[in-house]
Amino acid sequence: MTLTNEENKHIDSMLNELLELRHYLHKNPELAMEEKNTSDYIAKKLEEFGITVHRNIGKTGIVGVLKSGNSNKAIALRADIDALPISEETKVEYKSVNKGIMHACGHDGHMTMLLGAAQFLAKNKKFNGTVYFVFQPAEETGDGAKAMMNDGLFKKFKIESIYGLHVAPSVKAGYFSIHDGPVLATSSTFDIKIIGKVTHGAHPQRGIDPIVIASEIVMNLQTIISRRISPLFPAVISVTQFHGGTAYNIIPGEVTLNGTVRTQKNDVRDQIKIEMEKIIKGICQSYGADYSFKFIFGDPAVINTKTESLLAISTAEKVLGKEKVFTEPRPVMASEDFGFFLEKKPGCYAHLGNGIEKGANHSSNYDFNDEVLMTGVKYWIQLTKDLLS
Repeated sequence: MTLTNEENKHIDSMLNELLELRHYLHKNPELAMEEKNTSDYIAKKLEEFGITVHRNIGKTGIVGVLKSGNSNKAIALRADIDALPISEETKVEYKSVNKGIMHACGHDGHMTMLLGAAQFLAKNKKFNGTVYFVFQPAEETGDGAKAMMNDGLFKKFKIESIYGLHVAPSVKAGYFSIHDGPVLATSSTFDIKIIGKVTHGAHPQRGIDPIVIASEIVMNLQTIISRRISPLFPAVISVTQFHGGTAYNIIPGEVTLNGTVRTQKNDVRDQIKIEMEKIIKGICQSYGADYSFKFIFGDPAVINTKTESLLAISTAEKVLGKEKVFTEPRPVMASEDFGFFLEKKPGCYAHLGNGIEKGANHSSNYDFNDEVLMTGVKYWIQLTKDLLS
């Protein structure tokens, strides 16, 4: 059932209170796993709403529990709470007071939208089941989702499905982008060490030049994407660091390469790891060099499940109308640790347009667009009513 006119008026009347809340959170950002004051603030608000609060789920994470009726149905709604190590350059009155830290990815807005929904639902329990309000730390470092699961998120709480909402500058303000399948990419890093033989720059024949070897590796790694991975599967290999040498006239004994791998599919990531080592090993052997190779798995791909995505799309269309909900696949190569949740439970990660005029994510001039705040609140409320009817 769609939100009634009376319910919409009630939600809209919360705007000024939620703006004050959002601006407070923006002004007081905290880094990953250091969100103590943020966590305290969220817990206090939830308790004021009459919601049961469970703390220290993933160190600074919080789970609020709200039950209504007698159904065993249970859903989780998630918001991330950490900020970034960026010095804010906006001119807003609520600019960050914590030097070198700012909310540059909309998490202040995410928290506010979920708190707004929690407040309304606690007062208007027109649903049948249990809602878990998951306030997750350390999304930016990729540690928070795993930490919460390690502390029993899915064991202590009988969550059947989980939903996320993130603002996106690339989507027109006030529009949704929701689809099933891949939404965000895997994020892995790699460390390569090429071990050659040091020699004088004037006598390269007496050594094994790791700079030449590393250069050949850098170029050949790109053939993995163009020749070993299907063009139907987006993937990126970027060597972002190249370190070696200490003098003008000495060929060094070692060179290190570091970088990132992004893919839309977890099995493509696994294939790239294998192909990378083949290239590194082959080139090093041809020059008589040794090597070490570390491939560090980060966030898995965020892959929405079909049933939950269709439900989320239906909800968004009720809130905004079909013309403001993009359902064509728009996967991007950014990453998010919400993918860890979706490896364990079905769910959907939706994007709400923030508009590019408010700045790009992770930039010093970024700000959450307050004009979309109530859209997010209504989405969470409508989703709860739809899933727990």
